[in-house]
Amino acid sequence: MGSDKVTLLGVRGSVPVSGTDYGQYGGATTCIMLELAGQRLLIDAGSGLVRLSGRVLDEEQLALILTHAHADHLIGLPMCPYLLRPGGRMDVYAATRDGLDTLGQVSRLFSPPLWPVGPERLPTEICWRELPSELKLGGLTVDSMEGVHPGGVSLLRVRSRDKTVAVLTDCTLTDALLPELTSFARGCDLLLCDGQYSNAEWRDCAGFGHNTWTMAARFAAACGAKALRIVHHDPRHTDDVLNEASAEIDRIFPGAAFGYEGEVITL
Repeated sequence: MGSDKVTLLGVRGSVPVSGTDYGQYGGATTCIMLELAGQRLLIDAGSGLVRLSGRVLDEEQLALILTHAHADHLIGLPMCPYLLRPGGRMDVYAATRDGLDTLGQVSRLFSPPLWPVGPERLPTEICWRELPSELKLGGLTVDSMEGVHPGGVSLLRVRSRDKTVAVLTDCTLTDALLPELTSFARGCDLLLCDGQYSNAEWRDCAGFGHNTWTMAARFAAACGAKALRIVHHDPRHTDDVLNEASAEIDRIFPGAAFGYEGEVITL
């Protein structure tokens, strides 16, 4: 599998977008692929999931963790290329939400009338599993904690023997949660953090379960992250908007950047 790396298959929030104004950062919604300690792990099934290709599709087994079941984090699952090939197996993990287990949440989307083909008709075996607070996957340990987002969200820390990646998407960095979050992400090699809004937008968007990009940059500095990619970009934010804001986040956390669709980050 080669070096440890993280691939951003989709970094847009709320809804996919397209067009020349989004060519640099992309329009696909959240999907992240980690390759650590010889293990592949997918996080979220936004429209970026359809970008899966190459040797990944030949794996006998893949693991997918859903941070929550909002549509922008699920819409890629029905057309996931891996699920359309025979002989594979995908283990899908999620925390129980609104009394629904993992299959119960996904089947709201993955069935008529919203989608004509249910998961039971796909050629790949899908195993629906509860996400524990600590999950062992080969040489990886995935820790999860609950974040602040409408309906709930699982925040993730993925650890190998010598690398740590923290994934904090769709979670407001509230004052009450900051001490626990700072400890959770402390010293991570890579922090992927929600930074959907500008400071000017925050007044109207506080309570939506997201952050400003300056909040994300300050948090990265506070937890001692080695690298930061801000994700879950607002669908209104064009390449020009994000490029203009890049200097602002770099002043707070040198080296900070807005993640872009297709980016491969070597750890």
